[in-house]
Amino acid sequence: MFQQKWGSVARKSVLLAVMGVMASAGFAAQSTPATGGDSAVTASSKNPALSKDPFVDPLDAPAVMHESVVGRPLMSIASAGKRLVAVGMRGLIVISDDSGKSWLQVRVPVSSDLLALSFPDASDGWVVGHDGVVLHTADGGQTWIKQFDGREAAKALVADYQTRIDAGDKSLQPYLDQLVLNYKSGPSLPLLSVWFKDAQHGMAVGPFGMAVITDDGGKAWHPMLDRIANPQFLHLNAINEIAGDVYIAGEQGTVFKLDPHSGKFQLTQTDYAGSFFGMTGNQDEVIAYGLRGTIYRSADHGVTWAKVQSPLHGTVTSAVYVPSRKAFVFVTAAGEVAMADSAVHEFHLLEPALPTAFTGVQVTAGGALAISSLAGPNARALQ
Repeated sequence: MFQQKWGSVARKSVLLAVMGVMASAGFAAQSTPATGGDSAVTASSKNPALSKDPFVDPLDAPAVMHESVVGRPLMSIASAGKRLVAVGMRGLIVISDDSGKSWLQVRVPVSSDLLALSFPDASDGWVVGHDGVVLHTADGGQTWIKQFDGREAAKALVADYQTRIDAGDKSLQPYLDQLVLNYKSGPSLPLLSVWFKDAQHGMAVGPFGMAVITDDGGKAWHPMLDRIANPQFLHLNAINEIAGDVYIAGEQGTVFKLDPHSGKFQLTQTDYAGSFFGMTGNQDEVIAYGLRGTIYRSADHGVTWAKVQSPLHGTVTSAVYVPSRKAFVFVTAAGEVAMADSAVHEFHLLEPALPTAFTGVQVTAGGALAISSLAGPNARALQ
């Protein structure tokens, strides 16, 4: 477990976990140099949250609108129907309606770093990131509103558990204690991943066992730490639905699977000692991936796991199943792109046009790969 605190060091560590680099390396998202488009000086003058003036909380300052999104760091990418939506540093959200050939930045009410997104349909989508922020769109990513953030969470989630404890459920005390500890240093604790089943029901997860749930489309969020068999409050890095089953990938080789009858996530332990940063799969295979090219495969819906012999060297940051090819595509923080057969036995390394630190991958409506990276969006044809 990482030391339980949330300041500049821990903030850097979790972003590195998202990127799949060692937690102690010292990368700071908020100091990522901007490239392309308007200069950093111009950006600072447009947004007081990024200037040397008295501090303005990123939750209170809208994202800077750039002349170009080329070179702007992106952390994740998803499909909203035929549209692509990607999110990144300092509140950046961009959309593409031509399979990733061109991108348009949209206005966002916060300048917090955005890490992950989920679209259960072509219209409704949610984005999560630093400062516990949750954003919602009802028009496929064209416009966004803030639904929730760390300041609200520090009050509402704690009050939720306290009310239930006062009503007699003393078993919730450890989870309340953890929430209080999580917010002891302020409301900056991030949400690292989000998943929505439909336009009403969703969950989001984060470090130190953080987990929240909504049943009304994000109007209200409730704590769900007690619904996960995670007594050590390990970091929860990703939540995904695969062939009707919902999984959470975490540190120390942990994978949690939702039991639909109890509504709780049960632990399925692998023999991996490192962190899993994401999952993908299909009807027959469930894949978890992590540091140094690590890939684990389950052929029995997450009951048992086996390590895959992977040719990848960098940390796997994202993967997607391509039904038309009956293949998986993996991308890494080292700029690698690989395609594997549906059984994840044979790999074929692809040559990216611009190798960089890749952060996400999706298949476009036209059958190409759309990749997000720290150097902005990247598109290529499947070969």
